[in-house]
Amino acid sequence: MSDFYNNPWFHVRRPAPGASLRLFCFPYAGGSANIYAEWAQWLPADIEVLALQYPGRGNRFGEPLISSCRELVAALMPQIRAFVGKPFAFFGHSNGGLVSFELARALQRAGNTFQVHHFISGKRAIHLPRTRRITYNLPEEEFRQELESLGGTPAELLANRDLMDMYLPVLRADFAVGEAYSYSEGALLNCNATLFGGMDDVDVPLADVLRWSELIQGHVDHVCLPGNHFFINSQARKIVEIVSNRLTQALRGVPAHYAA
Repeated sequence: MSDFYNNPWFHVRRPAPGASLRLFCFPYAGGSANIYAEWAQWLPADIEVLALQYPGRGNRFGEPLISSCRELVAALMPQIRAFVGKPFAFFGHSNGGLVSFELARALQRAGNTFQVHHFISGKRAIHLPRTRRITYNLPEEEFRQELESLGGTPAELLANRDLMDMYLPVLRADFAVGEAYSYSEGALLNCNATLFGGMDDVDVPLADVLRWSELIQGHVDHVCLPGNHFFINSQARKIVEIVSNRLTQALRGVPAHYAA
């Protein structure tokens, strides 16, 4: 494998340097590149999947954590430039929706015009007023209770004090990326987009997900799927099917008239 694929920020399980399009996948808070481990085998061979691996997790365990969206985007910009000289798309769930959108805006400001689609999943539009309390700096026991109420952390992990002691700093940093974020107005994102919401997601109402359309200049469609906030796990195959449909049409130059 060439040095091109040895960048620690991107996990590429099926390198395809000749692919027509690259799909970058951004994890939710506390997640890693492994969330998207199977996506490459579910998508057409002409779409190369690059899953983001942030510092402090997986093979990057021990690296300094990044707890600011602005700092994370600044760190990613020089890393991703080598990969976005051809058509590409972003997929981000929850916190990944925020990071992917701000990175897309930074690339657009820098003059990159190769983004063909943006998928945002389970995330309130970032220009809406905050409705949830700040949690990343709560005392340890309160923070653990918050994690349990959200339902995304496995019960066996919550019950393992030693593992949680290692995992809590990662979660706090990721929560801070979203909770300490402040939206700044700028140009609309100039590409088509698909918004995903969970039918039973009480934390992120579909109406708040749909408000992303106010920040995007291209055609925006949406899909509501069964499940709570972590429907990305339970509905992974359906999500990939929709992603494949949208990207295949984009590669063919088909006008933006989509069907779920």
